[in-house]
Amino acid sequence: MDVTDFDDPESADAGPLDLTPRTPRSEQGSKSSKRGAAKAVPIVLGVLVLGAIAAVLVTQLAGAATYFYNVDDAVAQRSEIGDRRVRLQGNVIKGSEIGRTKDSVQGYLIAYNGVSVEVEQSGDVPDLFGPSIPVVIEGRFVGDVFKSDRVLVKHDETYDEANKDRVKEAERDAERNASSTTVPQP
Repeated sequence: MDVTDFDDPESADAGPLDLTPRTPRSEQGSKSSKRGAAKAVPIVLGVLVLGAIAAVLVTQLAGAATYFYNVDDAVAQRSEIGDRRVRLQGNVIKGSEIGRTKDSVQGYLIAYNGVSVEVEQSGDVPDLFGPSIPVVIEGRFVGDVFKSDRVLVKHDETYDEANKDRVKEAERDAERNASSTTVPQP
């Protein structure tokens, strides 16, 4: 068999040679690049939406993360805390409550490791709130006074679950300092 026979219809010499200039790739690419751009738009929008969601979550979680201090640490770091919202742990000092009603108290002192801070309370206090009870209060310093709008008492199940180690530490401090921390006299 002769391999140089090109008489069949598929052979190279079966038809005329097309010498028509081809369309440049840049013109061909414009159609495909439009299709590529159209495909990229949803991807870019998806990435932007995910980025926005992540930014909102980070911002909200950072705002929700309230720093937790024992009273002695908070007093020592008062200048670093500034007017930032924080939580303080301490024990209510016996005889320090001012303006006590069934559901509220206007002011009191809490102490930890022999250091106390004056608290102005807004809002209700839990039923178990009282002297020598470990509490966590939430608020901010205004001058040397801590203005609190939330109180968690040691025996409150939400406090116990979230702060098991702190409960034990506060109970030990209450036992050690119940009689050694006194109410400052005016």
